[in-house]
Amino acid sequence: MSTPATHYVATIERDPARALAQWRHACEDGASFGPFQTTPWLAAWYATLGAGPGLQPLFASIRRRSDQRLMLVLPLLLHRPGRLRRIEFADLGVTDYAAPLLAPDCPTQPQQIRAMFAALRRALPPADLFCIHKCAASIGGLDNPLLHFPGLRPSRLNGNLVTVGEDFDGWRRSLAKPQRKGLERSWRVFSRHADARFGIAGNADDAARWLADLERQQRVNIASKGWDYLLDQPGHRDFYRRLLADGLHDGTTVLSALTAEGETVAVLLGIRRGDYYAMLRVGSDVERWGHCSPGRLVMERTLAALHRDGVRRFDFTIGNYLYKKAFQPERLPLCEIELPLSWKGVPIATARRLKRRLRQLIGSRGTE
Repeated sequence: MSTPATHYVATIERDPARALAQWRHACEDGASFGPFQTTPWLAAWYATLGAGPGLQPLFASIRRRSDQRLMLVLPLLLHRPGRLRRIEFADLGVTDYAAPLLAPDCPTQPQQIRAMFAALRRALPPADLFCIHKCAASIGGLDNPLLHFPGLRPSRLNGNLVTVGEDFDGWRRSLAKPQRKGLERSWRVFSRHADARFGIAGNADDAARWLADLERQQRVNIASKGWDYLLDQPGHRDFYRRLLADGLHDGTTVLSALTAEGETVAVLLGIRRGDYYAMLRVGSDVERWGHCSPGRLVMERTLAALHRDGVRRFDFTIGNYLYKKAFQPERLPLCEIELPLSWKGVPIATARRLKRRLRQLIGSRGTE
């Protein structure tokens, strides 16, 4: 039996402060949410990236009409790049996984979720495209209801998760021999330098200095490849600085580094929630310290330190870069949603769908 769309009602909150107060209350009341949808993450995001000119925050809440119980909340953004009005997830290139906030009894049946989306669509302001990229399959052990929304398709991106049991040394020995020996050699070479050490920032002074070094190292490395360095833009820079300032002392933001001879050799920025840790940014002085693979080395040392502190799931997040393969991560499939909301959005969504099918066809023929 189908579920009438009128069983649910959606509302839009445009004030991030009010919306985040409700979000925090729902989290404390047992709601599930993703690692990139914690209250501190969203507060930093909407105060920096989401506050840019021409951007309008939208928090979409869906409730059961019969008792007004909250079922689901989506942190969104309305903006107008070019001639199209787009409603997107709160991302702008820094959110690795898109996930709503879910009540413990949020419906899981596809027909109910489609009814919830129908209520959401009636509440959305006028727009041409509805887009959510990098949808995770599950949220806190619950199925992600976004995977039953219209316009869903597989993403070309994927997550990279390493799960380590109680025996970290045993896990390290399970790595492929060339990778394991390479890490061991890198640490021996690095350790020969004066004052060589690994550490995790525990005060604001170290954190500020290491973050500045991370920004500089990434800028140099990306420029050497001929790419544009987008993270130097004010909104992105302010976002990471606020995330670090807000999460340094409670351990929800982790900044780790290798230092030697009075220099910052490599820096890794990540977020932590319980036994889960996700990497956000890594930088290293490749020109001077490339002989000891500092990027991979700071990752391995960070994994070891956090494992001693109870972390068991280490997420290398999106991007299948070569350095991640050394840690043998499990690939986590992701999905994306692109749905036209007006006649202007139809040709854009159709063209992208056809382009994707063409890439898939070319790829499948290449494997024959």
